[in-house]
Amino acid sequence: MRTRNTIFALLFCVCCTAQVYTEKQTRHRFAQLNVGLDVQTNTQGNTNYLDSEGNTKTMVLNSHFRPRLIIGGTHFWGHADFYIAIPLTNPKIEKDNQSVLCYSGVETGFKFYPLRIEHQQLRPYLGVALTGYYLEQHNKNFVYGNGPELSTSAFPVLAGCTFNYKNHLLELGLVWNYKNKQEYYISREIGTYVSMPPLYFQLGYKYMLETTISAEKDWESGRTQKITIEKEEKRELNNFYFGAGISAAFCLQQSSYNQNLRPYINKYSGALLADVSLGYYFHKPDLNIGVSYRAYSDGTDSYGALQKAKRKSLAVECSKLLFDYHGFVPFVGPSISYEQLSFEEEFEQVQTQQVSNNQMAYGILFGWDIRPNRLQYLLLRTNLRWYPKINLNLEGGQSISFSNLEFNFIQLVVYPGRMF
Repeated sequence: MRTRNTIFALLFCVCCTAQVYTEKQTRHRFAQLNVGLDVQTNTQGNTNYLDSEGNTKTMVLNSHFRPRLIIGGTHFWGHADFYIAIPLTNPKIEKDNQSVLCYSGVETGFKFYPLRIEHQQLRPYLGVALTGYYLEQHNKNFVYGNGPELSTSAFPVLAGCTFNYKNHLLELGLVWNYKNKQEYYISREIGTYVSMPPLYFQLGYKYMLETTISAEKDWESGRTQKITIEKEEKRELNNFYFGAGISAAFCLQQSSYNQNLRPYINKYSGALLADVSLGYYFHKPDLNIGVSYRAYSDGTDSYGALQKAKRKSLAVECSKLLFDYHGFVPFVGPSISYEQLSFEEEFEQVQTQQVSNNQMAYGILFGWDIRPNRLQYLLLRTNLRWYPKINLNLEGGQSISFSNLEFNFIQLVVYPGRMF
């Protein structure tokens, strides 16, 4: 019977109108999940390259269209939207005997709506995002003409408007990358400046899913509090949990090895990676203790230097949930990880580096849960991990940097013991 009621509740959550916060503002109406797609285009930029005779030429970076997957959530009763946008394609520009990739990467952003999102209303927003911008050139005039991947992390400004109809959101937006001029090496010796596109326009659609309203009736009647007290006395609210989601890793600094010996190579671009966690929740202190596993590889192929850096991380983490604001529950705590690091390099097809090492690393875990009550077996979690100093040492006092910021915007957390 309980399983059948759960299925009906889930169907109700998916199908009901998402703007339930317009009726009243409660903890069970605080946030709504949304998923969708948008199409992004950009204004022009320009870069430089060397022709076959070694003369510097200028090339215009034309605009292009790209679809992106959007996963997000409206918070604070329709006044805010946190989201992650994942590009599905990265088109190339082919001309002047050059092959150029120029695009914005994974975008993690926050939008603020002074007037909350409401049914059949057009609402303006302002915001800011953390975005990676990338440029990579392949000069076919030379044997080793693969240019480095320019990777910069920026905080572009967002502006636009959203129209809402029931569970549907239609958005028209603008992204301004005000820090669009960057240094780029067009050969091993010659550095120049590239002007990446300053403006990006996007048109998107998202579907809103209400996942918590079904528990509101029990909360308001006092049944949730009663069951919580009963389970607390029996210590049944201490539960194992399992979490899974996708993280974006942003590199924080250039490796000293490249800075000193390969100055034409920029810091690595970062990567998308799976974030899997297993842990135990302690109800009375409102505390999580668990382990998290992440793995990714990164690297470059720049003017004859082929580099591959790999990282596998198993972290033990403790996070204390700080307070509960209508189901918005931030947390913070230490992250201690066991790191398997490796680095390989071939220069003009001759291996020059092959190093690996296992070591401990220390970071900070912070984020928030969307938790309407402590009885639900599903919740959404946002994790940010900051590891300020992870280096793989090489000979000659040089190192490869693995220091990064990992942003897992939406992780689905399941408590199996609460399901039945």
